[in-house]
Amino acid sequence: MMNDLTHSHMIHPARRLLGATLLLLCLLPAQTARAAEPFVIFKAGSMTVYALEDHAGSMDISLFSGPASPEQRQKYFINGKSPSSINAFLLEIRGAEPRLYLVDAGFGQLGPGNSGLPGQLRALGAVPPDIDGVLLTHMHLDHIGGLLQDGKRAFPRAAIFVSGPEINYWTALAGREPNNPNAAAVKNVLSAYGADVKAPFAFGEEILPGVQALDAAGHTPGHTVFKLEADGKRLLIIGDLLHAAALQFPLPDECPRYDMDTQAAVKARKRILNLAAEQNIPAAGMHIPFPGTGSVSKDRAGYAFAPIGR
Repeated sequence: MMNDLTHSHMIHPARRLLGATLLLLCLLPAQTARAAEPFVIFKAGSMTVYALEDHAGSMDISLFSGPASPEQRQKYFINGKSPSSINAFLLEIRGAEPRLYLVDAGFGQLGPGNSGLPGQLRALGAVPPDIDGVLLTHMHLDHIGGLLQDGKRAFPRAAIFVSGPEINYWTALAGREPNNPNAAAVKNVLSAYGADVKAPFAFGEEILPGVQALDAAGHTPGHTVFKLEADGKRLLIIGDLLHAAALQFPLPDECPRYDMDTQAAVKARKRILNLAAEQNIPAAGMHIPFPGTGSVSKDRAGYAFAPIGR
């Protein structure tokens, strides 16, 4: 097991942890939300990262295309399905004033069935007012839906962090196409959080101590990977770099219909996976089966993924 990766189930005793959309297609069929089972995937210095599962589900083979033949693609699916998930991650930064940050917020009420996030947060001793901020890899519905509860902000004190290209794209789309469901949801989130939406960050920027935003544009115009570093250990939170891990690790040129710019998405996928493999940095993804985390290595023309044990 690499030094940068942990799979402890222990929960920090401090107060906070101390005290009708496209992506509905990925949930075929919808699954019951996972019972609350907080899971530590990274612990270094002042940082602890917990994996949370919003919804479980699968990706259908019909969503994917690329240079592989249908026969090649079929080898990585079972009855035309690839196990998947909608994950989020909770970052605890300890200090004189501990801070809690969600990385993405899942589908929330917009997804099928009940979201697993609220129960898993409660199991960590965290309630919505405890969340200091939400870092968004991008603004698709299954990443921002959980920011709203009954149309109001779900996290009353949270600041929202999002890249400049991402927020610019969706706000412009909302102006051009007010009936676009994803753009409308972005508009509702921005309205609900108001002044707590931080100035958009730039790729390469350190948005929190030890948290750097890396350019992973392609899936969306501002898709972001977050690199965490503490006490010499690192973690990559890779967002939607992959949707069907069983297919896209070995065949990284394959893309789901959700990738808005497939050429850029493939380049970003390979660049980030090369970084993970060459520098021995564990990767955590929003659609890798829960807990969504493991080690990446080069394997012929693609990559191999060794998931963290549970």
